[in-house]
Amino acid sequence: MGWLLVTSLPTYAQDTSPDRLARFTRAPTRVVWVQDTSRGAHDVQAQGTELLLMGYDSLDGRGERKLLAETANYARPLLSPDGRRIIYTDRPRGRVMVLDWGSQRPQVLTRGAALCTWRDPTEKTEWVVVGQRLGRAGSYFYRNLSKVRLDAPSVSRPVWSRTRVSPDNFQLSRDGEFAAGVFPWPNGGLARLAPPSLTHLGKGCWASLAPDNSRLAWVFDGPHRHLRLSTPEGGPRWKVAVDQVVGSNSGPTKIRSAPTGRGAEMFHPRWSNHVRYLVLTGPYNRKGPINVISGGGPQVEIYLARFSKDFRQIEAAARVSQNARPDFFPDAWIGSGSTSRVPANVLSTVRPTASGQPSWPPETENLLWAFRDTSKPLTIPARDTTEGTTCRVKPSGRVRPGRFFELRLSRGTAATEPGDTGLVQHWNTRQTLSVSMMLTLTATRSNRPGTLLAIEPATIITPSNTPQRLALVVHHRPAQNDFQLALSTGPDPATGSEILATLKPDTATHLVITLGKLGVSVRQDGQPARKHPLTLGHLKLPPRSRLWLGNDSSTHQPVEGRISLVTVSGSIVSNNQAVSLWNAASVILKKRKPGRRAVVRARCVETSPAPTPTQIAPYRRALVYHHYRIERVESGRLVHREILVGHWAILDGKVQPGRRRTIGRPVRLVVEPLEDHAQLDSERQVMEIKHVELPQYVDVE
Repeated sequence: MGWLLVTSLPTYAQDTSPDRLARFTRAPTRVVWVQDTSRGAHDVQAQGTELLLMGYDSLDGRGERKLLAETANYARPLLSPDGRRIIYTDRPRGRVMVLDWGSQRPQVLTRGAALCTWRDPTEKTEWVVVGQRLGRAGSYFYRNLSKVRLDAPSVSRPVWSRTRVSPDNFQLSRDGEFAAGVFPWPNGGLARLAPPSLTHLGKGCWASLAPDNSRLAWVFDGPHRHLRLSTPEGGPRWKVAVDQVVGSNSGPTKIRSAPTGRGAEMFHPRWSNHVRYLVLTGPYNRKGPINVISGGGPQVEIYLARFSKDFRQIEAAARVSQNARPDFFPDAWIGSGSTSRVPANVLSTVRPTASGQPSWPPETENLLWAFRDTSKPLTIPARDTTEGTTCRVKPSGRVRPGRFFELRLSRGTAATEPGDTGLVQHWNTRQTLSVSMMLTLTATRSNRPGTLLAIEPATIITPSNTPQRLALVVHHRPAQNDFQLALSTGPDPATGSEILATLKPDTATHLVITLGKLGVSVRQDGQPARKHPLTLGHLKLPPRSRLWLGNDSSTHQPVEGRISLVTVSGSIVSNNQAVSLWNAASVILKKRKPGRRAVVRARCVETSPAPTPTQIAPYRRALVYHHYRIERVESGRLVHREILVGHWAILDGKVQPGRRRTIGRPVRLVVEPLEDHAQLDSERQVMEIKHVELPQYVDVE
């Protein structure tokens, strides 16, 4: 009888409800999750068979309770759109099960794994999105997603087959036209389902989508302490800390102070069916076989949290569970959720863009490839395809994102994607090419020339096989305190090159370089072109050549610097186009404020354990944080006596030297505040030390 009241109880009646969750949400509320009864208490991914299916119903007065008596595998339980049924996956048998709330008889729905539920607003029918696992049990990759009708399992329709998908999370918009997910982990994205297309949201885990049609989405960050929210169509982005929701009592708790992002790690964040509410688990502070998340532990509880009206912070939270066992994978249903909506002003830009500000890249004739920064791939207008060309970079070695999401070059390289842009064929037939970029070079101890950009094959098999190539090579001149940028057309950057420009260290420079049969012209920071007579008519690029940023494919000639705002065009850039490129780059450059850098002498007080590449997979980069006590500030400004400093421990899946620190030994550090390095939000970060509340910095040397 209590359940029949769900749709008839008015909102104000919930304010005086004896149930704490109903008072918190002002609506009937149900939550479902799994509880780990195993001795290890760390089945955080719900792989085992010692799980209990747990639930909480604000109307029955029974609090948290077992929904089924037997322990089994109840992976990723979900609530149906009407809140009346529970859908879960029996992993060992590869079956999706459905259970009426209050029933003791689960039924088989279909084969596969359940990822989310959805209600068709037109047909008024309810569906379950199901994926088929790739690989062995425990795999994080699924494919061929389809939706199965909940009351007629023989009826199914395709949802997504363009990429692999990881299950944490996958959620549909209310109209069913979009889905947020991880495509696959750690690549968060927003997918348009028909026709299929994918927008990159950032790297991380637990992507989630607001349960309306706003397309407000989040990706959980690498430190497991923030949601990184994104609005559609390139709108505003911001971070919301979730590590402050943990409280000692079981009632709703207001988050009084501004979120700091310095509490314990959290996990399993998932949007409920109401736009203002999400569920998550924590705190995670017990060391496990991989990290503190894998440690699980009986302290992990279920929390229901509420966004502020502007969605910029968590304003209050309530603990759902309170027991001596770990609780994982929650999902929540709120009676008023089906009519909730994200306000339009949340999605709009807070500060209006200045009128007349040029977009980037500006219109460029015969644009073949472009790279703005590493924050997201760039799609250039279609030439011969209906979808256009999505341009990416795939870094390797020590190449990684910089503070402004520019590509930070070091010992390593970045392959541009797609590999075949038509660039080689165009040069071999037309022999016209223009390249523009924003470049900042940093002095190194090495005086060897380094390759900045090259069009060449992926591998050179033998020294005698010396194919022609086009490459921009950097020569460091310590005596003159500058760099010379040269064009090289052979495999040896030290010979057969033409000097194009002289660059100052640590100074951003915009370059437009145009190559033709009879010569090269260079425009530097919007200045008139300087021409270099150089015969290039004989140059033919090998057919399997591609564009590389950073070192050549041998990685023996490192360049230290930062590169962004790259365009590669098959045409000769005119004076007007060059000015347009410079103007657009200048607007972006003016927004880059100098880092708040400090050079200090310090002693290490406590260290976090350095992970192995296997432990962070599929991430390929990780920072590890250590606790330092400052003894002296040599330059810059740093008011704190004790700080946490993050160091790169793993890059490109390889352990880095110096990741371990000796406690008590004095060291020199060059640091900047972590909050100034938004590019690190998507990186795996290990912070397994006692005082996580200390100010956080990054080692930038």
